[in-house]
Amino acid sequence: MLLNIYMHVSTHHDRIWQAGCQQKEDNIIAQLKKYRPDAHIQLVDCLQIETDRPIITDNYFLDGRESEQVAPEFWHIYLCDVIENKTPDYHFSCLMNRISGERLLLLYKLHERKLLSEGIISFNCLYHTRDPDMHQRQAFFDSVHTEVNWKHWDWAHRELRPQIPMLTDHDPDSAALASEVTIVVESYVNNGIVAFSEKIFRALQTPRPWLLFCSPGSVEVLRNAGFDVLDDLVDHGYDHIVDHEKKLDAMLDILEKTTYNQERCEQAVIHNRNKLTDLGSQWKAKFEQICTTRPNLVQ
Repeated sequence: MLLNIYMHVSTHHDRIWQAGCQQKEDNIIAQLKKYRPDAHIQLVDCLQIETDRPIITDNYFLDGRESEQVAPEFWHIYLCDVIENKTPDYHFSCLMNRISGERLLLLYKLHERKLLSEGIISFNCLYHTRDPDMHQRQAFFDSVHTEVNWKHWDWAHRELRPQIPMLTDHDPDSAALASEVTIVVESYVNNGIVAFSEKIFRALQTPRPWLLFCSPGSVEVLRNAGFDVLDDLVDHGYDHIVDHEKKLDAMLDILEKTTYNQERCEQAVIHNRNKLTDLGSQWKAKFEQICTTRPNLVQ
């Protein structure tokens, strides 16, 4: 049989990576293999999972697809060290590594509102080529713009192209601390699935308010799991908006109104780190439940 496991971990040289989240995930996969040595276990893209195969995942499928849910307990792997706070110099930060239509739209919206100078912005324009040079990244910028066929954004494309790629010396941690608000751009913005990477769990452990560009209902998933999403500082009313352009408009309206409250943000970090610790203490029982009550998934 083929056992599909999808747990989205992305690595970066910051405290999430240094905390060993990738190794923790590898260990969990190794444990699952012990229960069924002849099963083929692989990591798969959440948008390409075949529905007729057993799935173990920390994603939330919105299309009724059957899966064995390891969230929220699995998310304990993202617990990382406390980060020392500092006084912010910018209003917001927004780091985007890969290019996609949704991220391109966000960049255009920031440019339209003349917000690029107010924040720490990274738009690396990575695509399928590893470590492309400037000319390749500009070609990716052109290619995605052509692919989405947004003629009404041609003006923004022309004005921004000479600045591509937009790079910063900040890593995600230092960028967040140097700004008052973090725009978290998750890997997937899809109407059929809520999939989290390390990005949002870094924000949950950073003393800053944040806005989440992800699938509809993503903030609600985190709230329902017991995390402090700073509802009293941030209006997350954008969360259930499906249309990407309307969602971004709502988010950027809220960005301009959102302010930093050090005491409240540090309180949220303590709560969220305690929550991840609690989830870690619950993981062993969750894992045993998967292997005993749903044996068809591991045999």
